[in-house]
Amino acid sequence: MSTPDLIAQLDRWLVELARKWERFFAGDRQVSLPPERERAALERRLQELSRSEGPTASERFRMEQLLHRFSTLNQLWQRMLRDREEARVGAGGARRALNESPPPPVPEEGGEYERVFSSYVDALRKAGRGSPVGFDRFSQALKEQRHQLESRGAIVEGFEVVEEGDNVRVRARVRRGRQE
Repeated sequence: MSTPDLIAQLDRWLVELARKWERFFAGDRQVSLPPERERAALERRLQELSRSEGPTASERFRMEQLLHRFSTLNQLWQRMLRDREEARVGAGGARRALNESPPPPVPEEGGEYERVFSSYVDALRKAGRGSPVGFDRFSQALKEQRHQLESRGAIVEGFEVVEEGDNVRVRARVRRGRQE
């Protein structure tokens, strides 16, 4: 493929990638994860192209312009991801204070967390081990896990104890998608 054709193809890929990122930040359910693989693949291709020497000044100019556009968009996407992870509200941020629905209620410690803790302790006893943590630390760990998963856009429906041989662990039941 000739250099001008390759530059044109990479330009189309950049436009398509920018649309995917826009859909991701807009909360489109079909783009529930950031398109990092596509971004990394385009970055690799752009780096390969930048190492080659364009035969004409116009091709070098188009290549530099494409690299600059990608770099600018990449910085924007990374900043918006960081803002989303830190749950910042602001211009261009991923969350909108007025349009954001309240988070689903977190179960009370006396409810689901006690039931899961009881199941966890029973499973550990069956495996011949004692409980390594108390209820307070256990429930705090579940709350932190719930918060981390929900900050990534998952919906935590509850927790369950999983026994795999001698291993006993607690796993979150997660449904992917946006909280409604």
